[in-house]
Amino acid sequence: MQFLTRLARTVEQLERVAQKYEDEDLKALVAELYKQLTVVINILEKIFSIYTELDILVRTDLKIEPGLYLDAETPQQPEKLAEYVEKLKNAGHDPNKVVAYLLGTGVAHVENRNGELYIVPHAKKSQR
Repeated sequence: MQFLTRLARTVEQLERVAQKYEDEDLKALVAELYKQLTVVINILEKIFSIYTELDILVRTDLKIEPGLYLDAETPQQPEKLAEYVEKLKNAGHDPNKVVAYLLGTGVAHVENRNGELYIVPHAKKSQR
């Protein structure tokens, strides 16, 4: 997280320079950097909440049994994590618990592909 703090401070410095020199191109670039930094932080928060839920499940030893979330659609092929989470929400499931269950039982794993997170079923190993 120190990396993100340093990155935010650097963007703040760029913003001050843009203000000082009244550089509209630099101001636009700084605005885009803030937007992208917000996306990264939101992704990290989602990952943290999923793994926190997974940690709770593991620590409390809920005796996770296959089929606990049978009514939730499990990924059949690699799928963007954000889209999968949204699909679970729309179906009325708690996406943190479902994803934690899938990761904890080994049904799926999370992969980084070109900067995007995918949930991948273990039955089909990824092909990069």
